[in-house]
Amino acid sequence: MGTLLSILSTTAMAEQVLEYSIKMADDNETYQVVMRPSTTPTPDISLTGQVTIRVPHAAQFQVMGNVVSTVEGSDWIEASRVDAPVENANYDYISFSFVGLRANSAHNYQWKEGEEKLIFSFKSSKGCIDGIELMPLDDPFNVTNNSVNTNPGNQFTNLGWGGVGENNYKGNYGSAIACTK
Repeated sequence: MGTLLSILSTTAMAEQVLEYSIKMADDNETYQVVMRPSTTPTPDISLTGQVTIRVPHAAQFQVMGNVVSTVEGSDWIEASRVDAPVENANYDYISFSFVGLRANSAHNYQWKEGEEKLIFSFKSSKGCIDGIELMPLDDPFNVTNNSVNTNPGNQFTNLGWGGVGENNYKGNYGSAIACTK
């Protein structure tokens, strides 16, 4: 326990090393959120994470059923939703967070430099919708004092990339969902 406490109190600067992407599975119904680090964390202890997608408002998109986590001991959930905020009324924003670290599960991500990892997936009652994407860093709704006083950003904390409360999210890769017809 003493080692974990010394790691938790580290004051190292956070490294922005983790990129996010959203993809459509081959079934053309399942959305997949994947992540890819540019370095391997040492130690590899993942604490918190958030992924925010933006969906065209006109699509009336709803997540159907449960979010399916692929990392044992780390449950991802649909945590919040804001429809058509004044900053960018063409989109709805859905944030997913991971909760429920159990036992030694903070070590279960097993990040490897350059290796893409499927983190969670979900479906929609509407199937594939063109234009769904991860919220970009420069999205007008991604501001501290937005119109609904929420925190819609993307975030991930791993102690091997910095200290508690620091954000290791770097940015997005890939493009918006383009459905095959």
